[in-house]
Amino acid sequence: MWLALGIMILSSWLGPALVGAQVESSLILISTELDVQADAFGGESPVVRGELYNHGTEAYSHISISVEAYDRDLQLIGDGFGFLVDACGTALLDYALPPGRTQTYTAPYELFDGGEVAQVKLSVDAKAVAWEAPAPVEAPALQRFSEGEAVMLEWLDEQTLIYGVGCDGDVFTELDWRRYSLADHALSEIEHPDAQQVTPEMIARSDAALITQSGEQNPALFYRSQMTFPPAARRIVYQNDLHTIFSAEPDGGYKRLIHDKLHQHSLRGFTWAQKPGVFLAYYFGSYGEPVRFFIADVEGRLVSDRLEELPGSQTVPGLAPDGLAALVGRRQGDMSAYYWQYAFGGEDLLFEANLPGNNYPAPIVTPELIYLIRPIDDVPTLQCFDRSTRTLETISALPLRLTRESRAWAWLSPDGGKLALAANGVDGGAWWLNLSGGCGP
Repeated sequence: MWLALGIMILSSWLGPALVGAQVESSLILISTELDVQADAFGGESPVVRGELYNHGTEAYSHISISVEAYDRDLQLIGDGFGFLVDACGTALLDYALPPGRTQTYTAPYELFDGGEVAQVKLSVDAKAVAWEAPAPVEAPALQRFSEGEAVMLEWLDEQTLIYGVGCDGDVFTELDWRRYSLADHALSEIEHPDAQQVTPEMIARSDAALITQSGEQNPALFYRSQMTFPPAARRIVYQNDLHTIFSAEPDGGYKRLIHDKLHQHSLRGFTWAQKPGVFLAYYFGSYGEPVRFFIADVEGRLVSDRLEELPGSQTVPGLAPDGLAALVGRRQGDMSAYYWQYAFGGEDLLFEANLPGNNYPAPIVTPELIYLIRPIDDVPTLQCFDRSTRTLETISALPLRLTRESRAWAWLSPDGGKLALAANGVDGGAWWLNLSGGCGP
C-alpha cells in the first residue's frame, strides 16, 4: 500500500512562519523548518528540514519527501525532493520507519528563476511494509538514558557524565551536549566545558582551518579537524587538511607535528591511556577495512612505530594503561584471536575468540581487567578478561543493533565501577551499567 501525505508551509516578510495543514495519515511531519545549506558551487540553496513521525501500526519504506515552492500568485517557481537522513545527513534509502518512531529528514529544492517564495508545499510518499519488532535483549543491568545518536561521552565523576549527540566525525563543538546524573536521572542541555576556548583566533592560530597549498583559511576545515581537549593533559590534538596530526597549546599556539603522510587514511577517533597525555589515533574507511593506528603523546613524540609500519587490526585497538601496547584483533590462518601489539613491533597471543568488526567499541584495558564487547551467537555481549587468572567471563548481553553504517563506543568511569555505552544510527542511544569490580556478572 502506498501512502501520500501533504502539508502546507507558509512564509511571510516576518520570516518563515510555519503553519501546517495536516491530513489524516499514519505519517506526520513535525518540527518542520525552512533553512539553507551549502551547495556544490560554494553558495547556498534552500532546504526544508524536520522530522517524520510514524504513529501507525505498520512500518513504512521507500519514503520520499517532495517539495513545491510557490510565489504569491501561486505560480510554481521551484521544486525538489528529499529523504529520511541520519545525524550526518546521509540518506536512509533502505530504512523502514517502524511504528512509534521518529526520524529526521532533509528535502532540498531549487528555484527556477529566483522568484520570491511565498508558500512551500510538502508531500510524502511511502510504502507500508510488514514489520515485526525485534526480540528484546535481556539486559536488566543496563539503564538507558538517551535515544539519540550519541557519539561522544566524558565521565565527570562516578555519578555524572556528559555526552554529545550528533554526527560521528564532527568536531565536539558541533554536537548537542547533555549532562546526566546517574543518582537521580536528571538530564539537562549544556555547552561543552571546553567550547568557550574554541574561538576564531584560536582556530586561526592552530592552522586547523588552513588550506596548506594556498595559505588561505577555510572555516569548514575546522569542522573536520576532530580537535580534542584530552583528559589530564594540557595540549590539544587535531588534524589539518592533509590529515597531519598536530598538538598545540589550548590557545592554538606552539604547534608540534606528531605524524604526517596520513592523507590516504580516515581518522575515526582517539583513545587515551591512563598515563596522562598518551593517546592512540585509529583510522579506517568503511566497515570491514583493517584498522590502522599509531600511539603518541601530546608533547609531539611518537610512542609507537609510524602507522604504516604497524600491522592493522580487525578491531578498534584498546590502549594499554601505560600506552606501550595495544590490544588488537587479528585472524591469522584459521585462528581469530586477540593479541598484544607492542608499540615498537612484536606481538603476543592473548586468547582465541570470534572477533567483532571495526564498528564495535574498542576493548577497555585496565591493569587488572580487560572489558570486551563482541558478538556471541550474533548478540553483542560484554565480557571481562581477568589478566592475572587469564579467565574470560560474560557480564551481559547488550541491546546494540549495529549495521555496516553504524558504530558503538564504550567508556569506563574514573574509578572503574561503571561502564557507559553509546551507539549512533537509527537504533542509536546511550546506556550505563554497574560493574562488580571484577569479572563476572
